[in-house]
Amino acid sequence: MANELKGKKMLLLGATAPMCEIVKEAQSLGATVYATDYLENSPAKKVADRSFMVNAVDVDAVVQLCRDEGIDGVFTGYNDTLLPYLQKICEKLGTPFCGTEENVRMCIDKELFKKACIQSGVPVVPWVDATKENYKEVIRDVKVPVVVKPADYSGSNGVYKCYDKEKLCGMVEQALSYSKAGKVLIEKIMDVDKEVSAYYMMYQGECYFAAMGDRYVNVIDPEIAPVGRGMLYPSIYQDTWIKKMDSRIRKFFRDNNMRDGFAFIQGFYDTENDDFYIHEIGYRLNGGFTYDIIRHFSGYHQMHELIRFALTGKMDEDALAKSNPNFDGLGMIVTISIKEGVIGKISGVKEIEQLPGILRFHQLHHEGDALTAHGTTAQVFAYILCGVRNKKELDAVLSGIREHLVILDDQGNRMIRDVIDPATIQVKE
Repeated sequence: MANELKGKKMLLLGATAPMCEIVKEAQSLGATVYATDYLENSPAKKVADRSFMVNAVDVDAVVQLCRDEGIDGVFTGYNDTLLPYLQKICEKLGTPFCGTEENVRMCIDKELFKKACIQSGVPVVPWVDATKENYKEVIRDVKVPVVVKPADYSGSNGVYKCYDKEKLCGMVEQALSYSKAGKVLIEKIMDVDKEVSAYYMMYQGECYFAAMGDRYVNVIDPEIAPVGRGMLYPSIYQDTWIKKMDSRIRKFFRDNNMRDGFAFIQGFYDTENDDFYIHEIGYRLNGGFTYDIIRHFSGYHQMHELIRFALTGKMDEDALAKSNPNFDGLGMIVTISIKEGVIGKISGVKEIEQLPGILRFHQLHHEGDALTAHGTTAQVFAYILCGVRNKKELDAVLSGIREHLVILDDQGNRMIRDVIDPATIQVKE
């Protein structure tokens, strides 16, 4: 509701391009939004009401800024990096925060998360851990193929797939370079075509199952993390998840004192065992803007609820009760990833935005931007969100995206890696 947070001041930690959405949504609720990080030209600073050059990881400086400006709540999104600092800042200020120091640490450290899952009866992808001190000894007994990843990463940074034992040592060393904790996980390789994500809202200990999707990927390099092509809702495995996993996940939240906020759980469906194996958690907004899909089908805005909580300590229980993963139709986040280079020309965006079934076109890069990422979420050009009634309408939307969107580099070469083919999509009966 417009102006319901009028008079409230929210500080946003970090001001990258995706954070612009947070600024706009908070402003739509009437809040005054402040943004801070150490960069002068951060995109979200341009749309915020006020901005500052205080480094978001300087806890004492941010706390002082909040006291000087009369800030009512502090917020961040889409990345694990700033969560520990946000928790400390909110604790010192006495402002609302979704989570505790312990469960924030557990959600960032992938091995702590796995161990917590096991304690709650949640099956996880098998793994061994290695550190800077012992990795050469650990990998002697490791059988390939495996996935090597930093224990404390996000955005697919430092993730490698190893099929050749002779390359394992080098990949572990590369993954270690991304880990602040100096630790990597070496995991069993799972079927990338059966990866799922489940989304939950929590408020005052009550848990709401909001959505579940199937991830589609494009393997551009067998030795790095695959590039996302899209996420389809509802998942074809959703009924099995409700039967086998939902109660386990709710127990996991209770066991770890996760009473408020939003969490997404990622894992794989294993056909042979007819069960799921979990490998990731995010205790924050996810980068694919899933809340727009949920808003379309369930009628409430998850980000608004999280902003309300940051500023008032409250959410709308009636709104959360609308959560229902059994969407009346199909939702899809179409991920557009591009190759390295300088973006020279973009065309077709307006035509795509006018297609029936398009909810939002979240464009993250623009003409003149230089892309150097390879195998990480930083190479995502846009997330295109769709909401349709059936597979026929979805096919039409995807065909329209494939027809209209053109991205060229400054040399005139095509930059789009892939747009998902409608023929490859399987929908829930």
